[in-house]
Amino acid sequence: MKYQSGVTFILFLFFTISALAQQRVSGIVVEKGSAVPVAFATVQAPGIKNTLTNINGEFEINLPELPAQVKFSHLNYQDMTVRLTKPDAQVKVELTARTLLLREVNIGNPATAIMQAVADKALQQYDHSNYGKAFLRQIAYDQDKPTYMNEIFLNAEWKPYGLVAWKPTQARHLKAASGVSYTNTSFFSFILSGYLANSIHKKPVLRKVDSLYTFKLAGSYDQEGQEIAKITCTPKPKLKGLRFQGTYYVNTVTNNVVKIEGTLLALRFKGGGPVGIKNKETTFIAQYRVNDAGYTVLDYSIFNTSNTINLMGFGLQQTDLYSTLYMTDDDHIDKNELKEVSGDIDDSSLVKAMNFDAAFWKNNPGIKRTVKEQAAIDILEKTSPIKK
Repeated sequence: MKYQSGVTFILFLFFTISALAQQRVSGIVVEKGSAVPVAFATVQAPGIKNTLTNINGEFEINLPELPAQVKFSHLNYQDMTVRLTKPDAQVKVELTARTLLLREVNIGNPATAIMQAVADKALQQYDHSNYGKAFLRQIAYDQDKPTYMNEIFLNAEWKPYGLVAWKPTQARHLKAASGVSYTNTSFFSFILSGYLANSIHKKPVLRKVDSLYTFKLAGSYDQEGQEIAKITCTPKPKLKGLRFQGTYYVNTVTNNVVKIEGTLLALRFKGGGPVGIKNKETTFIAQYRVNDAGYTVLDYSIFNTSNTINLMGFGLQQTDLYSTLYMTDDDHIDKNELKEVSGDIDDSSLVKAMNFDAAFWKNNPGIKRTVKEQAAIDILEKTSPIKK
């Protein structure tokens, strides 16, 4: 599938549905001993949609009944199951960090061999589609003042190289009276979410992995008796255009990609008229899981970018975009309603054209908002044409 590389700006926001939930429990997940918040830990309970902790380690989950056994998991920490008994309780969960082990290497580069094994397996699944429901949340800031917020629930088709087709099912759009205009960054949130390379982004999992990247084994974790290798990926000087620099986490028993985290280099945005946009930094995190059919599929991805708006080469102001894409589960959806993801999509117009269902958003909070995110929504609701 081919994609357009031109882009301006946008933002979106999405949540997880738990329509039948009756008991709401919230709290925080921290590292045992240091009390450092554990961001993007998975929170799951039998019979309901999973959710994630936010950047501050906070979570909120709706349970059909109490008491309930809730599991908290994160790649870098040991899993923990907690029995929750009281509604509206503020729960503190402490996860123990996994120990990173250094493997003795006698000959060759095991990191390259591991990545090649990953690529060989992954390319066999290149065109396999995973259909399900997803949530996209994006909030943009201009000089640290919120300018846009979109929240979208969508049906989606996801392949190992990105989310390729979608249909929004619920959405809301909040806009400030003035500020930077964003149009289609959802395209990048979608197409960057895969672990395989595509025509836009040359990620390290290629047919010949060391053709464009070099690899180094940084260590490994033991996760339920299986080794998770931490491999640093560095683009070779000859690689131009949008590229990745950071870490792949790989299950060396199954040869599945578990997680990616790092930065995107050479990301470029287009500005309107004489305005230019220079990307300062873009961070990218994605986590994957194995579904019931045995395929590696997206769990969530984070796409955060910091930029400077300039006029005739002079920097004027700082803009930031925070985006989270979350696949809530594998669900039965109408595949015929999905539309191909396109690089020229106008996210804001699409969201504004949809009917706003205030009751839906009240009953489906999804990933718990941070204080900063809630403050942004409070500000934007005063100026947005869509009122609650």
